[in-house]
Amino acid sequence: MTAEEKKIRQMPKGGRKGGAIFPRVGLKDALIYARKLVSKTHVSAQPKDVIYPGVLGAKGSTGDIRLSALKQYGFLTGDAKSNYSADALAKQIAASPQEELIPLYRRAMLKPAVFKRLFDTFHGDTVTKAKLKQRAADLKVHPDETETCVELYLAGMLIAGLVAVEGDRVTHMASVDVSTTPSVTDVSTIEPDLPVDVSADEVAGTESDADADTETETGIATSISSSSETASDSPPANGAQPGPRAVFNVNVTLDSSMDIEKLQKQLELLKRFGAI
Repeated sequence: MTAEEKKIRQMPKGGRKGGAIFPRVGLKDALIYARKLVSKTHVSAQPKDVIYPGVLGAKGSTGDIRLSALKQYGFLTGDAKSNYSADALAKQIAASPQEELIPLYRRAMLKPAVFKRLFDTFHGDTVTKAKLKQRAADLKVHPDETETCVELYLAGMLIAGLVAVEGDRVTHMASVDVSTTPSVTDVSTIEPDLPVDVSADEVAGTESDADADTETETGIATSISSSSETASDSPPANGAQPGPRAVFNVNVTLDSSMDIEKLQKQLELLKRFGAI
């Protein structure tokens, strides 16, 4: 090759522009890919030729960009040699109910280094979008990509509830509140032994349960009768002699092995007899 040919040779267009790496895919789209990834790799890690079309929906450079974003958010682990699988955070998001997702989204948004540095710089503050772009440039994001970086940052932080945007001004949550904000928890997950809904069969009970309840009722009634005492009520208004009334001494012993439903029925019986 002559010197003249070397001189006129040009580099191909495209490719990375350089600068600090940040996810080039927004959190909203990354969550879609993450859930697909969990489904595809549930049994075992999968090779690149399965992940790209089956999860990312793209090949070539577009697939590479989406794959890199999933890694930066903490959704994907592995490489071309060992194959790819869903990371723990993606599995948690796929398995969690809606009310428990916000803390997981926050973990994802604060994993990429550039996003974390932006939040650490401005947490608890209200700044303009121009200030965010300036800070992104300070973090070595390519000048042509600072606007894209800030747009993706804000879109994801809104989903995670870490910022509020009003016009050109962005208010960041204080970092101390990120870890202390409680997530809403479903009551049924706390007390799985206490059903929220009771079916007709549970109300009616089986035939054997009915027999057991009859025996329990008889035993309580006998106990009440044998332990009753007589006492005089205050004289009635018409001057008639007051009748005897029953005085009950009821001892209830509770332990962890006691059936809650049976205890409730026994208490209802005691109420019926006027013991409580």
